[in-house]
Amino acid sequence: MVYSSPMIRGLIEPVRSILAELHDLTGKEVHFVLKPDLKSLARMRMAADTVSSHTLFYRDEDNPLINHVVANECAHLIRILRAPGEMRSVAVANERTMAGYREEIRGDIQKLSLIHGLEGLRNFIPLWYEAVVFQVTRMPTDIMIERWLYENHPAMHDIQRAALREQHEKALSVLSLNVRRMTPGKIYDVSQIMNYAFFKLTGELLGIHLLEPYEKSRYVLEGEGLADWTAGNYSEDHEGDVAAINYWALYLRVSDWFEWRRFDEVSPETIH
Repeated sequence: MVYSSPMIRGLIEPVRSILAELHDLTGKEVHFVLKPDLKSLARMRMAADTVSSHTLFYRDEDNPLINHVVANECAHLIRILRAPGEMRSVAVANERTMAGYREEIRGDIQKLSLIHGLEGLRNFIPLWYEAVVFQVTRMPTDIMIERWLYENHPAMHDIQRAALREQHEKALSVLSLNVRRMTPGKIYDVSQIMNYAFFKLTGELLGIHLLEPYEKSRYVLEGEGLADWTAGNYSEDHEGDVAAINYWALYLRVSDWFEWRRFDEVSPETIH
């Protein structure tokens, strides 16, 4: 079931101000839609030119972390829309980019088919791909958004810490030899390197040490390198986001796993 509502109950003032900023930038309201089967707490769909409002789908308004997710979703859209029209870009994946990924993990396929079975493998192959592409095209901007929230909305600090701890717990659930054995090597490795960089920088920002589980892993050297570059190239704009995403992709050797499209060439349903 899907239910519409004028506003999510319990949103705190900083989040309401970010929603107002999005409205001022676009001239469009945000329409809230309860969707209990949503995988994440919330997901924004940008309004097309002919539509009067953006749509924010949400799963559970009683979860206090909804404030963090709504702020993050709005911030991603605000950063894109602040850029000049000709500079706005969106990272997309398609059959062509996925074909390159399939070729790179081909060596793992036979081994993993013995673990997952052919039918299970057919289901996992696109899921692994989508997960890594989502990480590499989202995490660099997320780091910058966390810093923006921290500096501009102090009332969000405790919610940011709680959201980061929850994300960290989920990441640790896959930091195991068993998961590594059941995952293509490159998928597992690049994901852990990104997690290291993300938790190092956001943890330092919010005063939480989150690297202990990674400190004895093989990902310290590359994770430190990625984190150091990101810290030294922080940017407050969409152009900086694109540059950071491209650097991460190049660093991790996954540049061919997605491509950039002009913002106005992509369906609003895919932008969130």
